[in-house]
Amino acid sequence: MLNFRKVISVVLTLMAGFCFAVSAHAIPYKVTIDTPGLTGTAAQLALDFIDGGPPSNSVVISSFGTDGSLGTTLSIGDISGALPGQVTLGDAFFFNEHLADITLGAQLSFVFSHTVNGPDSGSVPDAFSIFLLDPFSGLPLFGTTDPTGADALLLFEIDGSQGGTLSPFTALGGEMTLSVIPGMQPVPEPSTLLLVFGGMAALVVYRGGRKSV
Repeated sequence: MLNFRKVISVVLTLMAGFCFAVSAHAIPYKVTIDTPGLTGTAAQLALDFIDGGPPSNSVVISSFGTDGSLGTTLSIGDISGALPGQVTLGDAFFFNEHLADITLGAQLSFVFSHTVNGPDSGSVPDAFSIFLLDPFSGLPLFGTTDPTGADALLLFEIDGSQGGTLSPFTALGGEMTLSVIPGMQPVPEPSTLLLVFGGMAALVVYRGGRKSV
């Protein structure tokens, strides 16, 4: 006879493990880049992650969407996955980058989440940044208010807090509008949904087993 308590115990253990993995990442952010004046323009979306020193961190990109068209992708350094799917940027190397060729539409968006390990003494925060580049020169498509002069669209530093340090920038010529909304959860992966539904099904079976006793 099936031991329902054991089934429930296993399911709850799996779900607890999943919840722990999710909680290792802090507040997710939804990034929306509006570029109506650049519709049809060839560009490269660059997602960069710079290692500031120990401890290790990662940034996860999910829920990518665009009304333009996505082309080939290229990864440099500690990257797994590829757009339009989920991409994880790690910091096993100093410079880690995911490049995606894109013909811009009026808008593109994605969600990013991050781990929360602040820098050790002697280190600086790990940093995630976003660029839109000219695919031929590799230079930014337009200038921004980025004070470093790199013309990033956004800089995010992992300082150990749940929210991190977020610095969105403005296009100097109005070529794009950037919005960043905190707390936007990515769409669950199919495996996540199966785990949740599996837990619900196990509870139903368990309750049914108790009634039949």
